[in-house]
Amino acid sequence: MLEKKSLCEQAYRLLAERIIGGRYPAGARLTEEALATEFGISRTPLREALRRLTAEGLIEPLPKRGLRVVAPTPEEVAELFDCRSRIEPQLLREALPRIPTSELRELRKRIETGGPEESLAVDEAMHRLIAEHCGNRFFREIALNLLKRSAPYRTLRNSAIPETPRSERIGLLDAMIAGDAETAAELLARHFRFAETDPKP
Repeated sequence: MLEKKSLCEQAYRLLAERIIGGRYPAGARLTEEALATEFGISRTPLREALRRLTAEGLIEPLPKRGLRVVAPTPEEVAELFDCRSRIEPQLLREALPRIPTSELRELRKRIETGGPEESLAVDEAMHRLIAEHCGNRFFREIALNLLKRSAPYRTLRNSAIPETPRSERIGLLDAMIAGDAETAAELLARHFRFAETDPKP
């Protein structure tokens, strides 16, 4: 049974872990009633967790039959991060001169003083800044969609080994604050490569 604190977030993480880890294999049917009973929570936080997973492509609704797991294969996950590693570093090069340094410094301060949850929130904000300032609405849409599709894997990696992604983000923010686009782009590509090769739950 889950703790009462942050029920939606706990349900989201547990469901994502079970889908990515194969406990809920591709094609498995899920129902709100069964999950609410198993987790010992009401349907309200559970529905929010399921909405997030649906938006991220891990589950899909079935007409009048609940939900179905759409678990990507390890090869598909690798392709997802490979795609990001090819696209986003170039967007960073183009976006960096447009990103206010004050916003980057604020993110750096937040990640320095916060815990794992704040580190993940800073990561989200940093990638959004890159997308929003890239100067091309279509690339922005692509980058934000890839960010959304990557969310479950980023969350689990951050929970499993929080110090590694945190140190990567600090180094990347330092390069961005310094205006060193090439170093920042290389660090970002490396960040994606590490995420791609981390052991999955």
